[in-house]
Amino acid sequence: MLNIGNEKVPLCEGPSRRSFLTAGAAGAGALALPVFFRLQQAGAADVNKAKIKNCITLFLVGSPGALDTWDMKPDAPAEVRGKFKPIQTNVNGIQICEHFPLMAKMMDKVALVRSLHHKTGATHENGQRWMMTGHDFNADSMKPHLGSVISRVFGAKGDLPANVILPGPIGNTGAGPLHGQTAGYLGSAHEPFFLNADPALPKFKIGDLEVPAGESASRLDARKRLLEQVDELQKHTETRAVGEHDAAYQRAFRLLTSPEAKKAFNLADEPDKTRDRYGRNTFGQSCLMARRLIEGGVRFVTVNHFDTVFGLSCWDMHADGGGLNNTYSDYERFLCPQFDWAFTALITDLAERGMLEETVVAVFSEFGRTPRLNGKSGRDHYPAAWTNFFAGGSFKGGQVIGATDKICSRPVDTPVEPPQMLASLYRGMGIDLDATMMPGIGDRPVRLVEAEPIRQLFK
Repeated sequence: MLNIGNEKVPLCEGPSRRSFLTAGAAGAGALALPVFFRLQQAGAADVNKAKIKNCITLFLVGSPGALDTWDMKPDAPAEVRGKFKPIQTNVNGIQICEHFPLMAKMMDKVALVRSLHHKTGATHENGQRWMMTGHDFNADSMKPHLGSVISRVFGAKGDLPANVILPGPIGNTGAGPLHGQTAGYLGSAHEPFFLNADPALPKFKIGDLEVPAGESASRLDARKRLLEQVDELQKHTETRAVGEHDAAYQRAFRLLTSPEAKKAFNLADEPDKTRDRYGRNTFGQSCLMARRLIEGGVRFVTVNHFDTVFGLSCWDMHADGGGLNNTYSDYERFLCPQFDWAFTALITDLAERGMLEETVVAVFSEFGRTPRLNGKSGRDHYPAAWTNFFAGGSFKGGQVIGATDKICSRPVDTPVEPPQMLASLYRGMGIDLDATMMPGIGDRPVRLVEAEPIRQLFK
């Protein structure tokens, strides 16, 4: 049985998933019009049967080098191995950088993938698109963010949106605006909700969740009814975009009027000790808010660690002396400790609340960094080899998938491409990729991602 929305499409004993897709126009035609319109209001899987999980993705904008973090080569020449030393973790045989001491104590919960690579370009945006959508694309073929896919598959649980990005969208990273953090062809109903505020600020509050000054509840209700009447008139003359706009309106009004939504965003409810444990910085407090949002009913939260790579301390360690002057000192004093605190606090917090088995935590980045140091002791972009990792859900911790050569220049065991990481994430959330599809461009059923999960990752 194939699930497309809440419509059950029986498959005979013989045809495979790919032969079903190859059927082309005949299959698409069978789903057209009445069935498709029902799909518009439905998820792309049977919510009652799927064991739905949640996901928090930490996206490290700028990308740390594997040699300086999670795939160290202590026996390599000095110009390769860099300045940091490896330390033993609580899993025999797995070492990571000395500046992740807290993470080292919970490596039994982490599954490292050390053989990631792609070949389509060395810009931040290439990597962002791959790791956010499972595709590289241009402006004429926009692909949906993985959180938007989850929104389309399962829908929202309550008043909170299904897909939230903290603290805001990725901005200028050097090569254009296509970062892979939009809903693409899935439409406005599945666009991420961007916080667009810094949760670490002392007077932080969500402006978008406050009813405007002087706006009474009754007047707000009147505006809502008027919009509904206008939309009802438009439905007689316009296409499915009306339904998408209506969903966006409904989401906005729910956020404005829902006490549950406001509570989920309210970090002031957290004990000072908990907030301190995550780190009193934008990334740490965003990770804490991510836990609160998942607890409140959000299905997918992305935390962007930085929104640019220019003029600030970030993972983009070119050491160029100008706008990209990040160095080993930035890693040691700022970046590694900030990540170590927030990541381990998040894993611990989820585990203590009984949420870790129901929540995938994915740590993604755009690419690796050059095996050999450049002339200023920095590392440049390098998509041929890098490390990302998973924890929680059904992922089996305490293991390493794949390996690179002696200088971390290329995978030599179990090469992994970005779409496989997304396929693994979806499976970790309880989705059967062979039985769950969604309407794609031209209303044709498509698979969530054209790749298979990495089987070794799972229990």
